[in-house]
Amino acid sequence: MPSAASPLATAAPGEAIVEGRLLAPCCYLQTLDVHESPMAAELRLEVRKRLAAGESPEAVEDDFASRYGERVRAVPKGRDPRGSMFLAVTGVLVAAGLGLAALVRRWRRTTIDTATAPVSEGRDPLDERIDAELRELEG
Repeated sequence: MPSAASPLATAAPGEAIVEGRLLAPCCYLQTLDVHESPMAAELRLEVRKRLAAGESPEAVEDDFASRYGERVRAVPKGRDPRGSMFLAVTGVLVAAGLGLAALVRRWRRTTIDTATAPVSEGRDPLDERIDAELRELEG
């Protein structure tokens, strides 16, 4: 474990990105940044040392892929999941907006239909019965 005075005590620029883009080769289930195994700890230290020595994050990632196979990449090379996520969120927001617009339109149509419903002219037998019961109650 590096001491507080060691240059490896602080994270190297790009370290979190590289560790988040590589799977732990011992199980291929979790990325290096969260996996807790001796191998993952060694690989995190290697990433930190190589980045601190000035190696680019892409070179480190490519080297891991050549050593452990492309399966070690959590995100395929050249793909940025943020772009896909932006498109998915945009699609959901557009669909929600269209659904809300259709719902408002339906509510307005229902309100207009009930407001313009024809009023029956004349009296029917039920009106006569109600009037007779009201006269009885008034006494």
